[in-house]
Amino acid sequence: MTGIFAQLSPGLESGTKPPATDAHVVDVPVIGTPEPTSVPERLRAACTGLCNMNRGAIRNRMRLVQLLLSIGALAFIRPQYNDGFQWITLFVLCHSFVISFVLFWDRRCCGTIVRSQLPLVNWRRLELVYTGGVALILYVLSYGLMFAHKGYSGYATCNWVSTIMSLLTALVYGGETWVQLRDIYDGRSIPVQRH
Repeated sequence: MTGIFAQLSPGLESGTKPPATDAHVVDVPVIGTPEPTSVPERLRAACTGLCNMNRGAIRNRMRLVQLLLSIGALAFIRPQYNDGFQWITLFVLCHSFVISFVLFWDRRCCGTIVRSQLPLVNWRRLELVYTGGVALILYVLSYGLMFAHKGYSGYATCNWVSTIMSLLTALVYGGETWVQLRDIYDGRSIPVQRH
């Protein structure tokens, strides 16, 4: 032989080998365990699954919920002619929907749509400022919508539904901001610099 294997160390004796570790963890239910049937058990199982999910998956699901709530709020809003809160909310919802959709799709495509075009931008900080800003703006606007004139009959009902969906959208944006803050500042993802 040409000495290709000369740098390899000799292995352990056959009886003292440690068991192989499996790097992949698979969550498979044990055969014979019953599926949760009652409502509290199913809720507990869903919450346990959500708590054990990694932060990237949580953020993806929150972004999807934001998009769905934004679609609902945009579908039900009926702005009155002279009400500024409703027109501003419509403007903010439209723009936040488009930006959130682009960021969500970019995240699903591993950063090939936007992030690769602008590699020098600090995307973690920019997304944190964006989600925090939209959460604050929509939160203030949804409370302004609560006290705004809703119109009459069917328009009033649609505007109430849109107001509630705008508030829920603001809360989901706030939740995503909280997840991003935990991701950045909880100490697990920040490299420690020792001098």
